[in-house]
Amino acid sequence: MAFQLIRSETKGGVLVLTMDDPKTRNALGQDMSGELVGELDRFEKDPDLRVVALTGADPSFCSGANVRNFDQGICQREQTAAPPPPSAWEVLDPSYSAVVSGGRHGPEMVVKLFNLTKPSIAAVNGHAYGIGHGLALSCDFRIASEKALFCEAFIRNGLISADGSCWQLPRLIGMSNTLMLQFTGEPVDAKEAFRIGLCNQVVPHGELMDATLELADKLAHGPTYSMALMKLMVHKSYNQDFHEHLADCSRAQRLAQQTQDHREGVRAFLEKRKPSFVGR
Repeated sequence: MAFQLIRSETKGGVLVLTMDDPKTRNALGQDMSGELVGELDRFEKDPDLRVVALTGADPSFCSGANVRNFDQGICQREQTAAPPPPSAWEVLDPSYSAVVSGGRHGPEMVVKLFNLTKPSIAAVNGHAYGIGHGLALSCDFRIASEKALFCEAFIRNGLISADGSCWQLPRLIGMSNTLMLQFTGEPVDAKEAFRIGLCNQVVPHGELMDATLELADKLAHGPTYSMALMKLMVHKSYNQDFHEHLADCSRAQRLAQQTQDHREGVRAFLEKRKPSFVGR
């Protein structure tokens, strides 16, 4: 399939998606998002694709949202008549308005990445600003080039970090570090990002994709169905007490025990060989 704003490559069981819009330094607009979401949908459905790696064409990972879209949105809102007052139900439960209007919450690409059942890696090669930072945060892992810069840039446009960062960042780097990044809108380099726990690894720029594919290939040869179960358990644990968590894990373990990968893992151990997992 031909794409205008991304590149899509398959390397074994790894899908490599590269944001590629040089004139905007890979700013995320509706068209790019549509191409990425389409490939992520294909990734989830294809059993031969086991891991996705997301990166950007140099010198930027993703410079943020396409500001031209912001300006168009402002003009449209200024020309639109004031909305009708909310109903009693909408006042009582603001989420009701989204349900009845068929709306959704959050940028589609962020939600799509966060909800992937297979492993995802962000290879941050340069600027990860605003929504670009949100894309990196929504991946399971972040490997950074020494040239990477991470920035919660929303405050610069008088906006808030509504891309999931207010939920994800405190869990990675703590509340104080989160508010410092979000209130100042100042970027942090790869070394500082690694120090505060924002990325998993920092490598020389020329080695970024090699390091990313090394991790991706390792994960792709693992029991990815069990990884999906563990990811959900980790996500749910934030809203559970210990006993609720253990009950959910018991149910997840019963599912894992029924998989082909569990049988293969046990046989490989007994036969003293390397297991050959298939992700189911």
